[in-house]
Amino acid sequence: MYKIVTLLLITVCNILAASDKASLNREKLIYIMPEQRGWEVVEQCTRSHYYPDVFWRVTEAQVTAIEKQLERHISELKKQGADFVPDPLNVYKRQYIGFDLDGKSYLYGNFFPKEADLEDDPTRNGIVSCRGDKRYWGMLFNIDSFKFEAIERNDKLVKPRGIIDPTVYDDLPPER
Repeated sequence: MYKIVTLLLITVCNILAASDKASLNREKLIYIMPEQRGWEVVEQCTRSHYYPDVFWRVTEAQVTAIEKQLERHISELKKQGADFVPDPLNVYKRQYIGFDLDGKSYLYGNFFPKEADLEDDPTRNGIVSCRGDKRYWGMLFNIDSFKFEAIERNDKLVKPRGIIDPTVYDDLPPER
């Protein structure tokens, strides 16, 4: 009996050690951002700015669902010959945050190249590129209508309702 228990413990330890090594080798691609980092994620230099009423943390289930929808949407953009069609999601790291704006709920995704040499840690800070790097892009998904309202890369500004173009101000920007 002692030998069986010992053998079982050794086997379990080997399995756990192997899974730890596998998880260390697996690159993290998706970052679910905490609500206190929301402003860092949505305030982009060369993309639309959003001024949410409140931020909230998205769930893994929401991210899984939105990425399935996003893959379909990217395929549709490709079929339509859209000006901007993102590459497959597996070439990007991405950050997700949820927010409410004007009584509607949104998921926001911030996408950047896996191989990018980042100045900030994407687990702790929103990733912003002010160089107009076309490999960086973002998406806005309206949860209430279950539709994408914006997919924009860093060189092109699209103005969905509720955003301000950071390059054009008639007046001073709104205070927060």
